[in-house]
Amino acid sequence: MKKSILALCALTVAAGLSACGGGTSSYTIGGVVAGLQYPGLVLQNNLANDLPITPLGRDASGNIQNVTYSFPNEVDYGEPYSVSVKTNPQHQTCSTSSGTADTAGRLSSINAVIVCSLVVNTIGGTVRGLAADGLVLTNGSAGGTFTFTKDATSGAYPSTFTFINGVTYGQTYGVTVLTQPTGQTCSVAGGVGTMDDNKVDTIVVTCVNNS
Repeated sequence: MKKSILALCALTVAAGLSACGGGTSSYTIGGVVAGLQYPGLVLQNNLANDLPITPLGRDASGNIQNVTYSFPNEVDYGEPYSVSVKTNPQHQTCSTSSGTADTAGRLSSINAVIVCSLVVNTIGGTVRGLAADGLVLTNGSAGGTFTFTKDATSGAYPSTFTFINGVTYGQTYGVTVLTQPTGQTCSVAGGVGTMDDNKVDTIVVTCVNNS
């Protein structure tokens, strides 16, 4: 009788652990990728599993569809897990958001969220011949201005410039002179284009003295 009671207690404890999700339970490492527009994304978990993710395009309303993913191997209850971005997709950068590192079983399921956005790069270039105050450039397509001022120490005007506002991949930019410097006229070469994957630093501004 005593042995039967002990066996029954053991079974009861085991059943309780199973009901709580403990002991022998295993969990699928998965989640959602938001904002994915281009191919090339590869996710990796701490089990050294790689998982390529394919974008689903846009829905009928034109919204980018979320991608639901899951790794083939599971992680045991109580074990740590993590999801990271191994390779970014074309023209985008992706970063981990919520639920990408935790202990399996702390929540009822694993939902590791990855968020992707288009690459944003700066635009800029060089200026030649500037010898007076007042020159202001503007980027009419993406917004933002750049004002040229003398260096407080050397008294020289800058020979290069970079707009603070970045330009998103695929977006057009158009740099023009918003305000001319005193007694000079400046022109812009190479100031119009469509942003690619790399920053633009080839815009040339040339200033000459007025007659």
